[in-house]
Amino acid sequence: ILITQLFAFLLVFCRMGTAIMILPGFGESYVPTRVRLLLAAVFSVLLAPVIQHLPAMPNNIMNLFTLLLAEIMIGLFLGGLSRMLISAIHMAGMIIAYQSSLASAVTQDLTLSQAQGTSLGNLLGMSALVLLFATDLHHLMLRGLAESYTLFLPGQFPQVEDFANHATHTINSAFQMAMKIAAPHLVIGLMIYLGAGIIARLMPNIQIFFLMMAPQLLISFSILMISASAIMLWYMEYIKDSLDSFLTP
Repeated sequence: ILITQLFAFLLVFCRMGTAIMILPGFGESYVPTRVRLLLAAVFSVLLAPVIQHLPAMPNNIMNLFTLLLAEIMIGLFLGGLSRMLISAIHMAGMIIAYQSSLASAVTQDLTLSQAQGTSLGNLLGMSALVLLFATDLHHLMLRGLAESYTLFLPGQFPQVEDFANHATHTINSAFQMAMKIAAPHLVIGLMIYLGAGIIARLMPNIQIFFLMMAPQLLISFSILMISASAIMLWYMEYIKDSLDSFLTP
């Protein structure tokens, strides 16, 4: 093992390790940190010998720092965009929860953020992660990381402005996807609240919003039960198209 080979492994590990630590499915809080690091190290060992045009080891510490910083930024960019895509289903679950009067039923978010989230958001998020691995889309993410060396050449500092523009476009499309997923609940919720408001004006002595909670929950769960399979299939197709657009050259 030569120093140049160790340097090549370190350079690849900076990008792969940073990306895998935050990738959906691989970078969740319930995955031990040692397991993620081991997976990133094995992936880097397999990938380092086949990558061409790796830069030579710098002569001073500043050039080395700049080189490693560029690889870490690229890894953060690739992993962060994948995380933005998976956040669409969490946003949709939150919107559905608000329309179903379940927004107060919060639980610990099982994703990387470790914040509090709605129960519906956790349910849809876990279902999306299971389907992500069941449909082999995680292979597409890993292949995209390997092929990123043809788009982001090692040794060149990335364009931060392009990173920001693409991240803005991705989070915008994720929010639009969340609104589309929750659209049936938004329409039905608007109709329910409109009817409840009219009844409240006609009969002000009745606690109409308290009485409408049970039918609202029943209608929301019925809509979710009918549309769950179509939502997940459509969402998996959205993730596949998005990964094809920015991960594979």
